[in-house]
Amino acid sequence: RTPDGATRSYSFDEFFLEPGDTPHLEHPLAHGELITALEIPALPMARRSRYLKVRDRESYEFALVSVAAAVDISDGVVRDTRIALGGVATRPWRAHRAEAALRGAPATDETFARAAAEELADARTTPMNAFKPELARRTLVRALRDLTGTQHDNGQNPEGNR
Repeated sequence: RTPDGATRSYSFDEFFLEPGDTPHLEHPLAHGELITALEIPALPMARRSRYLKVRDRESYEFALVSVAAAVDISDGVVRDTRIALGGVATRPWRAHRAEAALRGAPATDETFARAAAEELADARTTPMNAFKPELARRTLVRALRDLTGTQHDNGQNPEGNR
């Protein structure tokens, strides 16, 4: 709500701004504006959803990486999905590349790993956060495995480590 009482709406993608030319701005709200409501559409796939938060310790720490995912799966094939990543970059984002890679594909570790790698292929890091793309990849694969009940059949975890 604006100071004069008007209301505005933003999509998830519009609300969290990229640093670009204005790294001091994280959102489009003007001084004096207030968030009065969040509208989250109830998607049928939300019945099969998962949120994973990876943090340094078991306290109220900020996430090093987080993944929110929902999957619609039928006969072992991903029909639709929604994925958001947090803690990896300057703002949370919807993982459109991973979603596209998963739609219509078999629900397998290989598919999940490929989708995660595709989403994070252009990640840019600093020496302080160079671990985050790999951590995000592993967390996303784990979330998808948990959601679909996929079992890794060669005794390895989805990241290929013993």
